[in-house]
Amino acid sequence: MPETHRSAASLEALARDIFVAMGAGPDIAATVAGHLVRANLSGHDSHGVLRIPQYIAEADRGSLLPAARPELVSDRGAIGILDAHRGFGHSAAAMAMEWASERALEVGIAAVAIQRANHLGRIGEYAEIAAARGVIGIATVGVVGGGGVTPFGGRGRFLGTNPWAIGVPGAGDPMIFDAATSAIAEGKLRVARSRGVAAPAGTLVDAEGKPSTDPGVFYAGGALLPLGGELAGHKGYGLALASALIGGLAMVDDDDPTPAGTTSAVSSERWLGGAMTIAIDPARFGVADRYRAAVEGVLTDLRRQPPADGFEKVMVPGDPERASRERRSREGIPIANPIWAELVAAAARYGVLPEG
Repeated sequence: MPETHRSAASLEALARDIFVAMGAGPDIAATVAGHLVRANLSGHDSHGVLRIPQYIAEADRGSLLPAARPELVSDRGAIGILDAHRGFGHSAAAMAMEWASERALEVGIAAVAIQRANHLGRIGEYAEIAAARGVIGIATVGVVGGGGVTPFGGRGRFLGTNPWAIGVPGAGDPMIFDAATSAIAEGKLRVARSRGVAAPAGTLVDAEGKPSTDPGVFYAGGALLPLGGELAGHKGYGLALASALIGGLAMVDDDDPTPAGTTSAVSSERWLGGAMTIAIDPARFGVADRYRAAVEGVLTDLRRQPPADGFEKVMVPGDPERASRERRSREGIPIANPIWAELVAAAARYGVLPEG
């Protein structure tokens, strides 16, 4: 599938201008635009600018309120609750992790539950926020009852892709783990469909529960499989369920009939979900400098391990994203032509002119 290459700066400006035109404040628009483009730079196109049409559609339906601002509605020392007011999830989750990180540096450990947020984007970014502050960060967002992933042993939709991210600071680059609990992230199906390529075998089933590699079957009532497949899918299933139940700790006790993407609420379909950010200060458990040096030593030793056949080298979580950022910052970000056409159409709707 033909594609175009765009600079990070031009894509960020385009996204920011669209979000402002949708009604977001300039600071919120800049946060969301920066998040999406950093996802593209990191090689996670599934969570990048291709999401813009999705957000526009959500705003049209009223499930996303672009002008909404996240608000810390409960502060109980090490515990916070943040209400996104059905706004962009990216700014809400960034605010939550920044608050948790700051509070962890004061008291040792802190957690923030997020209510009424839409799509949070690439949650590895929030683990990176914590690690940059010198604390361990854990972030998860999950939903049950309204997702596109089948439970282990089932064949219908029930779970979300429910990712987990963990960031651990070291003396050098941090370890950043970020993965969905489904065999593949839903956004990667969007990318595959836009490029006209097959999905990996063992990642999804059609509406009849039969295995398929056609990304389109997901959007025709199919479902993603949990991480681990037929042999170990109970592991991905368990992690996905735990994500949603932990995220549901701060359930919204109101009559909102149209909960947004990660709203902590139970609906008539028994929909439950939410997001959680946790920060831990390593200094409270010993000597922080020694811990960071030990982490760096482990990561260095891992990279020195002999690679298996077919692999160039052993990497640690976070290395692929750092390599992609360096390469794409230099070469530009590849955008499949169908996705670029959607972005141009979105820009035209709001009177925004893409660069180039």
